[in-house]
Amino acid sequence: MKAAAREIVSLVVGLTGIVLLGVGLDHVLDIGSCSTGGSYVVARPCPEGSAVWFWVPMAGAIMWILGLVGGGRSFTEPGSGQVLWTVGFAGGGAALLVKVLTQPSMPPDARLGASIVAAVSIPMGLIVGVVGLVQLVRRRRGRGSGPRRSKNGDPRRRDGQPGAGRDPWSRLKALNDLRSTGALTREEFVALRADLADPASDARRAPAIDRVALIRQFADQRASGALSAAEFEVRKRGVMRGERVD
Repeated sequence: MKAAAREIVSLVVGLTGIVLLGVGLDHVLDIGSCSTGGSYVVARPCPEGSAVWFWVPMAGAIMWILGLVGGGRSFTEPGSGQVLWTVGFAGGGAALLVKVLTQPSMPPDARLGASIVAAVSIPMGLIVGVVGLVQLVRRRRGRGSGPRRSKNGDPRRRDGQPGAGRDPWSRLKALNDLRSTGALTREEFVALRADLADPASDARRAPAIDRVALIRQFADQRASGALSAAEFEVRKRGVMRGERVD
């Protein structure tokens, strides 16, 4: 499954799980402590159908976890994982806090439990959310201060060829960006990284073609809509074979 489609599926599954988890917990908190069955007399029997509402949040939690791990990215970079983590913890904690503050009829034991969960969950979610926003801002600033562009919008080196910056650090950063956005497969990433690790090989190729820069150029064109996904893949394969692609 392609990276973009995988991220979308993870978001849908995870957000659906968050909704189920929230709805289920809302009913469970309204029910509070209760007991059903057995030979003993219980002070507060569970309302009819309570068992269903104890299973709903469990199913939602499982779907949320599947969404968190299904995106294929760690929580250290922007993606579905950071979104689901932030919405699940910060959003869920905020919803619990609102319920505690606005519903005086909530049973005391449920009120205490919800308050503790909210106090722990909100900071956990906000920390990851803030980290994600900072990363997005830095990424946008990095792209905005990128190489000089020609009149048609393509990044150019002084020799007229597309370029991502000739110093190894700039090229490695461009390569990592391509991998993180799903523009490169793992095999393609490894092959291009080998170019950077072998200066002699890169020096032989540089006058003719800069593969990292060209692929980044085509990825930008795909993002802007100038290239379709299929056209991008065709041009990328040509670049990987060492062909000059215009």
